[in-house]
This record gives sequence, structure tokens and C-alpha cells, in this order.
Amino acid sequence: MTEVGSGGAIRLPRARVVPLCAPPGTYTTAVERYLTGAGIAKSSARIHRISLSTWGWMLAGESAPTGPARRGA
Repeated sequence: MTEVGSGGAIRLPRARVVPLCAPPGTYTTAVERYLTGAGIAKSSARIHRISLSTWGWMLAGESAPTGPARRGA
């Protein structure tokens, strides 16, 4: 939720910091930690998750799924 501050400036909520008490065990866990702490809307998190998952496929040296299969990958 955004708020209008003094002078009409828009104040965005601060991201919640998720402490790294232990390194994430998987790339998926790291992405979920990042998105949890990002303080963004669920719809934005969904788009970021798709993009970050595509990077994960590329890092593994594989082609990312396309079309409807991409949503559930």
C-alpha cells in the first residue's frame, strides 16, 4: 500500500528483511525468500517468480519451458 507524504511525494512501504540464518538449500528457496522480503504485490511476485525461474533453467544449462508449461515450472 502506498501513502502520500508531505508535499505530495509517494511513500512506498519498506521491504521486510528476511535474515539469512542459514543459506538457502535450493534456488527455489532463495527465490521465495527474496520475494517474501521484497514487499511487493502477489501479482508482481508472480511475474518476478516466472522471470527468476527462467534464470534458474538457464543456470542449469537447460531450456526454460514455454507456453502453459512455463506457469507451473
